[in-house]
Amino acid sequence: MKTPKQFQNNSPGWTLLNLLISVSIIAIFTSLALPAFSRLAWDQRRVSAVNSLVHTLHLARSEAIKRAQIVVLCPTDPAGSCLERAGPWTDGWMVFVNLDRDHPPRRDPGEPIIHMASAPTGVDIHANRSAFVMRPVTVRSTNGTVTFCDPGGTMTGRSVIVSYTGRPRTSDRDLRCPGP
Repeated sequence: MKTPKQFQNNSPGWTLLNLLISVSIIAIFTSLALPAFSRLAWDQRRVSAVNSLVHTLHLARSEAIKRAQIVVLCPTDPAGSCLERAGPWTDGWMVFVNLDRDHPPRRDPGEPIIHMASAPTGVDIHANRSAFVMRPVTVRSTNGTVTFCDPGGTMTGRSVIVSYTGRPRTSDRDLRCPGP
């Protein structure tokens, strides 16, 4: 019995030479595209970190107004308490109500935590303030700048600038990232 014509394979297939040429071309294109993909991945991590901080700043400002209390945004250490110096925010940040109004701000037992966020990996985050204190409407808040840089210092960074009213804005002009 003969096999039907539609099931017969008359194509010669791939030769070893065809396969080697195809794999070589794919390898060349992949090596050309890899830097662009790493740049894209870095940009996405940076955008995510900037958006997370801007969201947290808006939350802290609105909570200060809503509660008529002082609300603090501060960098955290691995244990989850506020750092008391300006510098890296590599472990994340938290927002809490500073009921006893201590200065520098420090979260004491009984002070409610409103929000905690962890910092993304692969992004160096530095600030020129140890904390951002958001006050109710009649008193000015802490202003400052938070910069987002890549660890190697080869790609462009971004900064979040917080005004005296507590409103954040982003910028990439005149950005100075700390050296590696």
